[in-house]
Amino acid sequence: MLLQQLDQLLQQAAKHRVRLPVWLQGEPTALLAFTKQLLAHFAPHTCWWLGSNTPEQCTPLQQAKAHQLLGTECDWLIINACNGFNGDQIAAASGALKAGGLWLLLTPPTDKWLAQPNPDHQPLLSYPLTPQAGAQSFTAFWLKTLQQANLLRAQLTADDDVQILQQPIFPPRAVVASCNPPFKTAEQATAVAAIEKVVTGHRRRPLILTADRGCGKSSALGLAAAQLAKLGKQRILITAPSQVQASVALAHFASQINQSQQNALQYIAIDQLLAELPAADLVLVDEAAALPASQLQRLVDHYSRLVFASTEHGYEGTGRGFQLRFQPYLAQQCPNWRQLRLSEPIRYQLQDPLEQLIRHSFLLKLDLPEPEYDATQAVVLKHYQQLDWLAEPIKLQQIFALLSFAHYQTQVKDLLMLFENTAIAVYTLEQNNQLLGCMLLSSEGELSAELAEQIYQGKRRVQGHLLAQSLAFHLAEPELASLKLARIMRIAIVPCLQQQGLGSQLLHLVSEELVTGGYHYLGSSFGATPTLVDFWQRNGFKPIRLGQQLDKASAEPSVLVCKALQGDAARVIQLAKHFSLQLYLELNDYPSALEAALLLKLISPPQRILSPTELQQLSLFALGQRPYELVATLLVYWFNEYRLLLDPLAAAVFIARCWQKQPWPLIAKRFQLAGKGAIIKVLQHSVANHSQAAQTY
Repeated sequence: MLLQQLDQLLQQAAKHRVRLPVWLQGEPTALLAFTKQLLAHFAPHTCWWLGSNTPEQCTPLQQAKAHQLLGTECDWLIINACNGFNGDQIAAASGALKAGGLWLLLTPPTDKWLAQPNPDHQPLLSYPLTPQAGAQSFTAFWLKTLQQANLLRAQLTADDDVQILQQPIFPPRAVVASCNPPFKTAEQATAVAAIEKVVTGHRRRPLILTADRGCGKSSALGLAAAQLAKLGKQRILITAPSQVQASVALAHFASQINQSQQNALQYIAIDQLLAELPAADLVLVDEAAALPASQLQRLVDHYSRLVFASTEHGYEGTGRGFQLRFQPYLAQQCPNWRQLRLSEPIRYQLQDPLEQLIRHSFLLKLDLPEPEYDATQAVVLKHYQQLDWLAEPIKLQQIFALLSFAHYQTQVKDLLMLFENTAIAVYTLEQNNQLLGCMLLSSEGELSAELAEQIYQGKRRVQGHLLAQSLAFHLAEPELASLKLARIMRIAIVPCLQQQGLGSQLLHLVSEELVTGGYHYLGSSFGATPTLVDFWQRNGFKPIRLGQQLDKASAEPSVLVCKALQGDAARVIQLAKHFSLQLYLELNDYPSALEAALLLKLISPPQRILSPTELQQLSLFALGQRPYELVATLLVYWFNEYRLLLDPLAAAVFIARCWQKQPWPLIAKRFQLAGKGAIIKVLQHSVANHSQAAQTY
């Protein structure tokens, strides 16, 4: 019965250009047997399988490959959730299913499903937590969404019969505007023409191409590059967070041009592109929202013909961080930039029921309402934990939307963690039940003395205790890992209310709550920028560690800050002083391009009073009567004293030469100076303007 009905429904789905979501419940063994019958009957060309017990007709998807599924396609996607499921993978893989395809979810009966833990979400949990059964986990949230979704719902009965509980309702057949090959939609043809105009039109008019997933923006990049190659453009570069994410554009380019033109489009990693800055007729940036704004800004500074493609909503997170952090800079530098949005999906139509199901299940497309905030009225701090989300679905949606809008790397796993990890709490700042800001907080520490010692010795690492592990291992303070600690994972204020002190207010109120809760220390780790470090320092947090590698998401080093709540404040001050001196002495081991403004906030260098004779030598240097080599050490002492009085360029040059000991050619390239002589003139001018010795000589 179900085989015949499925056949008819899949034919209808193909006609309506949608995917067919099917939810089948039953005993695991019977479900697997029935699924094998379906596979034998329909013999889908490409069938992906998530979960255990993969049949031989299907391709098992490994967790590591989930992020590589974007841009690929399958005919069927089967999810065996009987022994657990990976929500992150489900969200990623579902976008690859073609129109007319089957999305099949296999689960135990409702009561049994709710009663069993989900081992696939173990990586989301803090030590020593393990997956627990219970109706308040993400399974319960997803179950509620499935029960309200537009899908075919059926269950296998005890005698292996199929009982239909709900029929799907297909949306009206979409009217597709006619277009000529190789374009799949009229929108895509418009996008290609707009990309070509970036090259053939006026300079400094970049294009931002935005779309939900599956709307053909990546393929538009490749098709446009092929058109430009045919017009004789031979230096087109494409970059992305990884080459995999540029593969769709590269494949569409290759399909449209002949062998002699294959080299017209070249992939180049973003780091290499920024280091070499090669000449280009056009630079294409795919999945731009997943690249740090600072890197995108550097592209704008150097190249005049740019196209940025960004996923606006979908598995990859939202493009709002890209919009809030990068677009204002782009508007300032290139007032005539353009934006084009693709809204029509290529693999399926706009009202596709599976896309609606996935978006609602994993909160992939949310709006963030602007609150009516009155600065004269009181605000309220609220505390939410794992057990609150089913009762507060609207608040959950608002919080997750704010996190997504504030940080473009927010992903499905962040939502799952809120449901699954009892060590994670959310604090919100609210007024009249309106969300003003929120904070994600991780409870850490309270590790046994034995475990803390093992971490200190480098023998153990435990999940979810970043602050505790850093204190024990990197800072050699294992006893602090045994205390009650808290780490701020995210803090975000509604964009229209920023710069009004609400972030500091949220920090203060949460700190008071944590003191009442017996916490000793509060910390946070984040991509270090001068502005962010200044915010945390103003709120009493001390930097105690800087990572020696740049974060892949932000292209910034991670800084760890800490504040004593009812712990020993003097100990934090001592850790901060030790860190400052260590960074000063070992700066050569850190990335060479660290911002000068950041280093000035993190380093308080040792001071040494210069003698009158030494000051006179510096005065002679400022007048060009003393060579640099004879005063190099004195310039270090002088800069340590006057570092905060210099203009930004001078301070950066001094740091590069006096602190980082960088070679003259590198400094000249970094700051676009003519060479050693020009660098020395910057040093001389600074000493002449700011040294008391120079003023009195």
